[in-house]
Amino acid sequence: MFSNFRNYLNRHKKKLLVTGAVFGGLYLLTSYAQRKLREWQENEAKKFFEMTRKKQHFESTERTCNQTILSLSKIVSESILNLLNTEEIVQKLQENPDNKLALWEQMKIMIFTRICALVYALCVLQVTLRVQLNIIGGYLYRDSVHETESLIDSELQAKYLSLCHHFVGKGVEDLVKQIEKAVKRVMDPVSLKKKINLREMEQMFWSIQTVLCTDTTEGDPVQKMVHFLVGHTELNDAKLDTIVKETMDILESDEVQSITMSSVSRSFSSVIDEIANLFATKSVPATKNHLEIEDNHVVTNGALRLDALSNAFVDVNKAEMHLVKLLPVIHELFTKNTCKNNTNIPDLLTQQLTLNDKLKLLGANIYEVFSST
Repeated sequence: MFSNFRNYLNRHKKKLLVTGAVFGGLYLLTSYAQRKLREWQENEAKKFFEMTRKKQHFESTERTCNQTILSLSKIVSESILNLLNTEEIVQKLQENPDNKLALWEQMKIMIFTRICALVYALCVLQVTLRVQLNIIGGYLYRDSVHETESLIDSELQAKYLSLCHHFVGKGVEDLVKQIEKAVKRVMDPVSLKKKINLREMEQMFWSIQTVLCTDTTEGDPVQKMVHFLVGHTELNDAKLDTIVKETMDILESDEVQSITMSSVSRSFSSVIDEIANLFATKSVPATKNHLEIEDNHVVTNGALRLDALSNAFVDVNKAEMHLVKLLPVIHELFTKNTCKNNTNIPDLLTQQLTLNDKLKLLGANIYEVFSST
């Protein structure tokens, strides 16, 4: 029996060796493939958890950023409205003083300065805060991933974020003074008695932007965002100095400058839209068919039409208002919730800038760069 088995092995030795090698190789390959599959699955799971963790951290940073922006935007808006306080002038005008023409001229400059200062200040605040908070967020995420020495501690974080308080205080004052000079240069020649249409109003704001962009003495407010942020700050900490220099490089980049200018132009467009509504609601242009107007009865071509004024179509591009009559209703855009969505100009601009997709994408890109390990 054993001899037969031995003979069988001798006869089929090569076949058995090949078969054994094949099955052995298959076993080794299967084991190797299973091990590699487990490693791939573990790596994919690790990447997924890291991606989820990073996404949650970014979303938390974004919420903090929006809350901080809303809080500081209100402070900046109130600061501008206090620096350009028109309430005293309004009270004086109600008393019908002898110098009312001079007061109206002063009111004209202050109202246009208010609008322009709010647009520039809120745009600069949005950009600088998004840059700062996403740089901090990126560093904090890297610290949470690595267990080595932290890149940024709480004290350094507080010092870095306190830089924006300079803009909220002294920076806003400097900005208002610069914008007031540009507004006077454009608006001083414009008579209060002049009839203004929407195109001319838009041209006035465009002229103020142009004066500011080409200001060779004090510089374009958008191009000197860094000055507003760190212009009066001494940096004695090496780590803080490094982060500030990184921030300055970002704020001075062409991409950020372009996004900021785009935000400024978009904000001015929103203001023009609200003023267009004023033209539509406050002015009713006379037509050649209007023969007589008495209360709400309009006689046209011998026929009596009731309540014609309230139903009249107003082409806002052709409607005109005397500038002196337009100023009080523009003033109400700040003091009353007469803008769309029942808001005022400062809140409207803040909401639109906070939801601006370009600014959100800018923050996301900065976070991705500084959080990468």
